[in-house]
Amino acid sequence: MEIALVLALMAAALVLFARESVPVDAVALSLLAVLLLAGILTPGEAFAGFSSDAVVAIAGLFVLTAGLRSAGTMDAVGGWIRARARNRPRLALALLLALVAFASAFMNNTACTAVFLPVALAVARHTGVPASRVLMPVAFASILGGSVTLIGTSTNVIVGELLPRYGQPDLGMFELLPVALPIALAGLAYLLLASPWLLPDRGDETLEQRHPMREYVTEVALRADSPLIGETLAAAELRRRWDLHLMAIVRGAEVLAPAPETRFESGDVLLVQGSVETLIGLQKSRGFEVHPEAALLPTALRATDLELAEAVVLPRSDLVGRTLDELDFRRRFGVNVIAITRSGEPQHDHLARLRIRLGDVLLLQGPGRALRRLHPVPGLMLLNTTPAPRPRRTAPWVPAAVIAGVVILAGTGLVALPGAVLVGTLALFATRCVTPQEAYAAVDWRMLVLIAGMIGYGVAMEKTGAAALLAGTLLDLVGGLGPLALLACFYVLTLALTQPMSNQAAALVVLPLAMEVAAESGLDPRAMAVTIALAASSSFLTPLEPSCLLVYGPGRYRFFDFARLGGGLTAIALLAALLLVPRLWPL
Repeated sequence: MEIALVLALMAAALVLFARESVPVDAVALSLLAVLLLAGILTPGEAFAGFSSDAVVAIAGLFVLTAGLRSAGTMDAVGGWIRARARNRPRLALALLLALVAFASAFMNNTACTAVFLPVALAVARHTGVPASRVLMPVAFASILGGSVTLIGTSTNVIVGELLPRYGQPDLGMFELLPVALPIALAGLAYLLLASPWLLPDRGDETLEQRHPMREYVTEVALRADSPLIGETLAAAELRRRWDLHLMAIVRGAEVLAPAPETRFESGDVLLVQGSVETLIGLQKSRGFEVHPEAALLPTALRATDLELAEAVVLPRSDLVGRTLDELDFRRRFGVNVIAITRSGEPQHDHLARLRIRLGDVLLLQGPGRALRRLHPVPGLMLLNTTPAPRPRRTAPWVPAAVIAGVVILAGTGLVALPGAVLVGTLALFATRCVTPQEAYAAVDWRMLVLIAGMIGYGVAMEKTGAAALLAGTLLDLVGGLGPLALLACFYVLTLALTQPMSNQAAALVVLPLAMEVAAESGLDPRAMAVTIALAASSSFLTPLEPSCLLVYGPGRYRFFDFARLGGGLTAIALLAALLLVPRLWPL
C-alpha cells in the first residue's frame, strides 16, 4: 500500500511539474504533507532536506552570482567583446559563447544567462547579427559550461551532496571535468557551425513594425449619455470595470495623457486597448461609440511622448505568479502592458488577469521617461533601451576574485563546499559587492523548497521499497543487454524527465532508482550518479529550461526552434557521456 502511494505521488508530481499549473515548490511541499499524514515519513525525515548541505551551498551560490551582477563584472566583459570583434561577427559570437560557458562553470547557469542577456543583445546590435542567432546559443553555452564544475549548476551540487547516503564520497570540484569539458568544447564548436544554418533570421523588423499600435488600440467616443461623463479616471476604474487600458484622451485639438484626476467630458475620444469581447460589449452599452480604425493614434502618440518598449521577466522577479491587477502595474510603474508574449505567441486579451511567468516578454507603452525608470527595477530587464551607467560600490574584479577563492577552498578540500560558499558570501558583504538585502533577494527560494521537498520524497522511495521495486523492473527489462545499455537507459530516462520538469527534480527522482539498480546489478554507483548529473543538465530540446525561457521571447523563437538546434547538441552529449563515463568510472 505504501509503495503504491509513493508511486502514485510520483506520477502526480510529474504531471504537475510538466503542466506548471501549480508552483513547483507547492508541489514539493504537498508531497511531504501527504507522506507525513500517511505516516511514511517522520517529521525529521521529511524536513531533513531543508538543512542539507546542498540547500545551503546552492543558496550561497545565488549570492555569489549576485555579486558579479551588482559589481558590473559582466558589463565590463561585454565591452571587452565589442571592442575586439566589432566588425567580425563570427569572432564576436565565439568569444561570447566561450565567456558564457566559462562564467557558467562558476555560477548558476540560469543566472549566467540572465546576466549575459543584455551583453548578447548589445553584441548582436553592434555586429549586425540577428538576435535570434545569438541568444539561443548563449543559453545553450551556459548549460554546457554549468556541467564542468561542481558549482556550475545546482544539479551537480545536489548529486554530489547525496552520494554519501549511498556510501560514496562527495563529488570533487572538478571531478566531472574530464567528461563535461569535452562535451562543452564539442558543443560550442557545434553551436558556432550550426546556428547560422539552423536558427531563423527574425531580426529585420523594428519594435514598431513587430507591434503596430493599430493592432492594439481602438478609439471610443463618449456621447453625452455616457456613464463616464464627470467621473475622474481614478474613479472610473476602466481596467476593473471593462478590462480597458487607457492610452490617451483626445479632447478637441488637445491630447491629454492619462492622469488619475482627469475628468471625462462629452465628446472625449479615448484611445484604449482591450479585448474584442470587451469592445463589442462596450459598443452595445449606453453612451459609447467604438471606432476600430484609431485614426487619431499617430497624433496622440506624438503629443503625449508615448513610446514602446519590451521587457523580459527574470528569475526571482516579484512579478512571477501575479497578475497585473494584483501588481497594480500601471499605478506602480506609470506604463501600460498592452501585450504579453509567452511561448512565442503574443497575448492581448484579458491581460489584467493573466499570471506572469518567468521569461514572459511584456510589451510596454508609456512616456519615455517612465520607461527609462524601469531599468533599475529588479526582475525586469528592458530589451531595447540602454540603461544609464550606475555607480558601483566596488571594482568589477572583486566578486570574480571572491569566487576564485571559493573554488580554491572547496577544490583543495580545505573547506567543505557549504563552508567555502559561506566564506565567499561574507567576503562579498565585507567588500560591499552585495548588501544583505540584495543577498536575500538573489536567492531562488522556490528552487530551494523544491530541492528540500524532493530530497524528502527520495527518502520515502527508499524507505518504502518503491525504488527497489522500480529497480528490479528496470533490470528485468534492460539488464540482459549489459552495463552500457543500463547506463544509456538512465541517461535517456533522466533526459526525458528534465525536458518538462526542472533538472533538479529530474535528478532527485532518478537518483534513488539508479543507486538501487547499481546495488542490485553490481555496477559502479558513481558512474550512474555522474551520468544522471550530466543528463539532467542536457535540456536542449525544449524551451522549458529556465535559461531557454529567458531567451525565448527576446529571440522571437518558436517552440521547435530549440529542437532544431538542440537535437544535435543532445546527440553529442549523449554519445560523449556513453563513451567517456565507462572509461573514467569502469562499470
